[in-house]
Amino acid sequence: MSRQATFTEYITEEILLEIFYRLPAKSLGKCMCVSKAWNFLIKNPFFVSSHAIHQSKLRCRNNKNLFFVMTGRHQVEYSLHLDDLEFSKYIQLEYMPSDNHHCVVGSCNGLLCLMDFQFNFDSVFILCNPIVRKSITLPKPCLCHLPYKISVGFGFDSVKNDYKLLKITKENALDKFVEVELYSLKRNSWRILPPPRYDLYSDDFMVFVNEIVHWIAYERVKEQGVYRCKFLIMGFDMRDDVFNEIMLPENLRNLPNRSEIYVTTYDELSSIAVIELGCLHTQCNIWVMKKYGVIETWTKMFSILNPGPEPMPRVLGFMKNGDLMLSAYDNLQLVSCDPERSELGYFGIQGKRTYVSSFTESLVLHDQVNGDDMTENGAKYASNASHSIERAADGFTKLSAIGEATNDSSDVEESRSSELFE
Repeated sequence: MSRQATFTEYITEEILLEIFYRLPAKSLGKCMCVSKAWNFLIKNPFFVSSHAIHQSKLRCRNNKNLFFVMTGRHQVEYSLHLDDLEFSKYIQLEYMPSDNHHCVVGSCNGLLCLMDFQFNFDSVFILCNPIVRKSITLPKPCLCHLPYKISVGFGFDSVKNDYKLLKITKENALDKFVEVELYSLKRNSWRILPPPRYDLYSDDFMVFVNEIVHWIAYERVKEQGVYRCKFLIMGFDMRDDVFNEIMLPENLRNLPNRSEIYVTTYDELSSIAVIELGCLHTQCNIWVMKKYGVIETWTKMFSILNPGPEPMPRVLGFMKNGDLMLSAYDNLQLVSCDPERSELGYFGIQGKRTYVSSFTESLVLHDQVNGDDMTENGAKYASNASHSIERAADGFTKLSAIGEATNDSSDVEESRSSELFE
């Protein structure tokens, strides 16, 4: 005990936090058991959100990106995989529902949003952090009727340090307007928002990039006496709860019959990509917005011909080596594809339903300090801790920027997975 007291006496909170920011969530769980002071620092909401962001940066710098994978037929399995040539399994996730009527809406800062579609009249949403083994069921939305069409997007508001869920529904095909609801984890409630004038194109879940959720929308316009569907990407900024519009490449604004488009993330450039499936799915074109928000930077990166009679595989994501991750329909496998040579690689992962997204281990949803129950001394300590965390976060960000500029290989790396998940 005397050694521990001596150690903690000579190490400042800022130095501790510099170390904590570099540790994965499981290792921090062990640190929380060392002392009340460490427990208090690690459970601070500002630290929890900052830690998730810094962990994501560390993974990118160290080329240790993680993918979350959900696969299933009769029972669903969840796992984390490394972004390497073999798509090596990092860990099997146990703390997740194994039934086949849950689907993953999205992933953000280590937090997964699940939707239970067993009962269509009531949309049941769950937020889950499989690393800290904690989940919460969200309150029922305000609008609980059976929708004709529904699209949902999950993301993070860094300004208010809040996780939000956007739900857009259309009650029936003849409705002129959609209905919009927004859930806030901080308020733990839903509220109805004024709808945009555009219609939902599909039931695809939205994709979260740069604190904005994105989806494909359209409006009917009359040109030369003929009504046409004009397609675009809609965005909803989680920071100020505002809708915005992103124009598609000119080729995609008026789709030919039997063509299909959907939007996905392009993490390499912190941007978005649009997948265009040609007539009868004979060809797949991949468009990338090389500079996010700049319409002129839309570029057709790849064009892939469908090799067989089956529908074109769905593009689930992009690997750091440039390969595509596809969900092959013929044998229900998750495969990789070199877009320049059209060569397939098999990961040995099968499932009728497959979901893939980038993933960062975090402490989000872990037990946090309840401000209402704080003593005066506790509140004072929490305030001091928050200031220390902010200073340490700024210092860590500057060090990270220096490390990226100099490509210094001596930075502290994360512990091995075998040590983290004991």
